[in-house]
Amino acid sequence: MAGQSGLRIGIAGCGMAARIHMDRLLALPEVTVVGCADSDRARAGALADRAAGRGGPVPAFDDHRELLREARPDALCIFTPHVWHYRPAMDALQAGCHVFIEKPLSTNAQEAADIVGLARGRGLKAAVGHQYRLRPSLAEARRRIRDGEVGPIRLVTATLALPWLAANRDGGEMSWRLDPKVSGGGVLPDAGDHLIDALLWATGQAAAEVCALQSRDPAGFDVVTAAAIRLADGTPASLAVAGASPGFLFELNFLGEKGRLRATERSLERELADGAVEPIAVPEPSQSIDGNFVAAVLRDEPLCCPAGQALDTVRLIEAVGRSAASGQLIRVA
Repeated sequence: MAGQSGLRIGIAGCGMAARIHMDRLLALPEVTVVGCADSDRARAGALADRAAGRGGPVPAFDDHRELLREARPDALCIFTPHVWHYRPAMDALQAGCHVFIEKPLSTNAQEAADIVGLARGRGLKAAVGHQYRLRPSLAEARRRIRDGEVGPIRLVTATLALPWLAANRDGGEMSWRLDPKVSGGGVLPDAGDHLIDALLWATGQAAAEVCALQSRDPAGFDVVTAAAIRLADGTPASLAVAGASPGFLFELNFLGEKGRLRATERSLERELADGAVEPIAVPEPSQSIDGNFVAAVLRDEPLCCPAGQALDTVRLIEAVGRSAASGQLIRVA
């Protein structure tokens, strides 16, 4: 598959997310994009033209299976709408390709488990785009929690607010996010997926059970979620996600017996038992999620987010939806 000095990558789904990721990939000298596929052939062609240069012209396809068959990439990067992650991932793994899947891994827990199982069975890398794990503020919070700096954690609060609804109502290419048949839900499995992954990853826990409320648009997608979660070790956590906010907030608080850690995208602070608040200096991120995937395939470096870990996030999001719909406490499988 991958050569000793290079990685041949195919891209499935050629919208805005693909353009952002591809620019990062092409900044890496060991990467060559060998094909772009999208059900909109013109969109695939435009991205292929953008990728042309390093290895000459890049072919465009209207089906990822044709890309896999004709271009024979070492890896497939999947940037399709959420409910269409499963088939390209499974087909690529069956073809012997490593896969990078933009979050969420899937909107269906059984599909997510199938991807994880096939990747493990074939000995292939399967990565998910949870780039918040590469934020030094969250990585440092995770380390300090593991080291017991604020004592045993007694409560976690996780909050995300952003103008998600307004941003996707402009009729542009991202408006598919407001169609639950394509997106698989609303703001929770979209932007909220990052918050849930950060919560589980930083604490080193899976979720055991959840009780949730959701406000939904008439079209059926979730706009606001409030949930009480019990983690596997018994620690309670609260989750709040709002997609109709005028501003942006991404914040996790880890309350321990000796103090509190507050982490955002870019900052970290510690509150001691005496009430003093101490900012903790953190560097800028040193690696992109795309660079991490390439390094994992070519040099066997650790994946930032293996699909097996992202499975816990998919299961919790599915359980939140079931709890909100039924009004019941739901065990997370």
